[in-house]
Amino acid sequence: MFYQNKKSEIKNKGIAEASQPLLSERGKIGKKVKMVDIIRPEKKPEKKTKTPQESGKESAKKELKKELKKAKPKRLKIVIFFFFGFLIYLIFWVLPRAEINITTKKTSLELIEQIEAAANIGTTVISNKQIPAEIFSQRKNNVFSFLATGKKNVERKARGEVTIYNTYSSDGQPLVANTRLLTPDGKVFHLEKSIVVPGAKIIEGKIVSSSIKTTVVADKAGQEYNIGPVSHFTIPGFQGSEKYQSFYAKSDTPMTGGFVGEVAVPSEEDIKKAKENAEKSLRDYFNAFFYSQIPKDFKIIDGADQFKILKEEVNETVDEQGNFSVFIEAEASTIAFRQDDVLSIFISLAKEKLGADFKLNNYEISYNNTTSNLDKQLLNTLVNFKGTFQPPFDINQFKERIIGKNELELKTLIFSQANIERAKVSLRPFWVKRAPNNLKKISIELE
Repeated sequence: MFYQNKKSEIKNKGIAEASQPLLSERGKIGKKVKMVDIIRPEKKPEKKTKTPQESGKESAKKELKKELKKAKPKRLKIVIFFFFGFLIYLIFWVLPRAEINITTKKTSLELIEQIEAAANIGTTVISNKQIPAEIFSQRKNNVFSFLATGKKNVERKARGEVTIYNTYSSDGQPLVANTRLLTPDGKVFHLEKSIVVPGAKIIEGKIVSSSIKTTVVADKAGQEYNIGPVSHFTIPGFQGSEKYQSFYAKSDTPMTGGFVGEVAVPSEEDIKKAKENAEKSLRDYFNAFFYSQIPKDFKIIDGADQFKILKEEVNETVDEQGNFSVFIEAEASTIAFRQDDVLSIFISLAKEKLGADFKLNNYEISYNNTTSNLDKQLLNTLVNFKGTFQPPFDINQFKERIIGKNELELKTLIFSQANIERAKVSLRPFWVKRAPNNLKKISIELE
C-alpha cells in the first residue's frame, strides 16, 4: 500500500516537473499557441523486380532508337540527292521549250466562173464546173384578216337554217326555191333552193315524221328579221289542205345578217394590199422553214427559189371587228447545194495556177446573176472567188534543222527560207539559250 502510494507520488511529481518547462515557455511566448498538423507519411511502393525477358525488350528498344538516330542523316541525304536530281531534270529536260511563230508570204488570187448545180448528178465534176444539188419543196395555206377602210350603204337580208318535217305520208314532198315559211308573228322566210322533204315512216301502223335541213332567207332586208330560234314555221302554200298541218318547220339557231345602213367594206386598195401582204407572209414562212429545216451544210442563194400561188380567194364580207379575209394557198421550192463543192472547184483551179502544194488560207465567195429552173432541176450562177494561199512549208523537217541552235542561229536559219515574211522566236524559261534537243519541246505555228 505504501509502495503504491509512493509510486503514485513519484509519477505525479514527474508529470508536474515535465509540465513546468511548458508553462514556462508559454509565459515567454504568450497566450496563443500555434497548432501544427502531423501527417503520417505515405508508404513508397516497392520496386518491382524485372524479369530477364523484360530487361531484354528494353535493351532492344534502346538499340532500335540508336539505329534510327543513326539512319536519319542518311535518309535526309538521299532525299536531298533525289530532289536536286529532279530539279536538274526539270531545268534541262522538261522546262526548256522553243516557240516559233512564222508568217508566210501569201498569194492572193481572184477567179470568176459560171457554176451549174444539178439535181441529177451525184458528185462534183470539176472539168465541167458542175456540182450536185437537191430540191426542197413545201406547200402551205392560210387565212389572213385585214381591216376594211371603205364605206357602203347596203341592204342585207337575214339568213339561217331550218328543219322541215313531213308527218303527212310516206311519199316525198318537193318544195321549190322561194317556198315561203311563216313565223307565228308573221315574218316570212323563203327557201334558198329547191328540196324534197323525205316521206314519213310507218312504224307499227303509226306515222313517224321524217325531216330535212335547209337554208332560208328573209323576205325583206333589215335587222327586224334577226330573230331567235322558232319552234314552229307554217308553210302558207299548203293552207286549205290536209298538208298544212302535216308539214311544218323549226329553227334551232338564230337568223342573222339582216341590216340596212352604212357598213365597212374593203376598197380596191384594201384588197390589193391584202393580197400582197398575204403573199409576203407566206414567202416569209417558206424562207424561215427552208433555213430551219434544210441541213446546215447546204447553201441557199437568192434566185434559187420558186414561189407559186395555187389558190387565192377574197371574202369581202366584213365581220363585227370590221375585217375582211383573204385565203391563200401556195407552194415554194428551192434548189440548194453544198458550198464545199463550189470551193473544191476553185481550190483545184487555184492549184493549177500556183502549184499543187499551195494551201488555202482564207477566202470569200459571192454569187451573182443566178437563174433556176425547178422543172429541169437546174441552177446556174456566176461565182466570184477571192482567196489567199500560203506556200508549202515542211514543219517537221524544219524542226530537225533547228535542234540545239541559239536564238541568233534560229533567226538566221528562218529568214534564209523562201516565202517567209516575218517570224517570232521565244525560248523558255529565261535561262534557256538554245532550242531543245527534244522535238516535242519545239512548237511551230504557221500564220
